[in-house]
Formats: sequence, structure tokens, C-alpha cells
Amino acid sequence: MLEANKILKKINLRPTTQRTAIIEYILQKHKVHITATKLITHLKKKKFNISLATIYNNLNELADKGILRKLHVNNDKMWFDSNLQDHYHFYDSEKDELIDIDKNEISFSKIPKIPRGKIKDSINIIISLKSKN
Repeated sequence: MLEANKILKKINLRPTTQRTAIIEYILQKHKVHITATKLITHLKKKKFNISLATIYNNLNELADKGILRKLHVNNDKMWFDSNLQDHYHFYDSEKDELIDIDKNEISFSKIPKIPRGKIKDSINIIISLKSKN
């Protein structure tokens, strides 16, 4: 709990019970890919009462503060990634999970010209997987 509170204070967020529980989960898992739905399921198993809206708000706030990275995997699901290093993902739709791909495993021969007045912020690649059958 102390480490979670230190992180929250460092990013100027009040260490509420909900935020502390979310940060503790992220710290416990080290590198985690999480959705709000998966997180609420985990917290409710631990008998922690929290609303889905509160989880979404906190995950988005943590992403805005640079603690998590948002990933749009498909139109109906937002993922949050605690691994802030440059990397890409496989998405296994059958297991509903993201798997890291090291940035050195993908190479680009060319990227499009960036529009005037803009700089590249990030490159997100998600490769969707399914069974061969």
C-alpha cells in the first residue's frame, strides 16, 4: 500500500481507496494488460466494492498521467498496459488476452510522411490471432 500511495502522490493524485487498490493490482502483476471489466472481476473476488465507472475513470486518469498506456484493440474494448516500453501486441480473441511482442521483432521499411506541424507520438500494432481450425 505504501508503494501505491507514493506513486499516486508523485503524479499528484489523491490516494483514494479505489486508486490504491488499482495501483496495487498493477504493481502486483508487474507488466499487466487489463480491461476495466477484468479489473472489476478481480477486485470483487477480493471483496472490494467498486463501480465499473470508477474503474474506467481511474484507469483513464492513470493513462493520462503516464502510468498506463491505452490500447484500442477493437471497437468495444479498451485495454490498459502497464508496460510503457516501446512494444507491440498479439491479441488472442479466443482467450481474450494481449501478448507482448518485442519492438525488435517487427521492422519497418517505410512509414508514411508525417503531416506538417506534427511529430510521431507512437506506433501501435495489434496482430489479432485465432485458432487454425
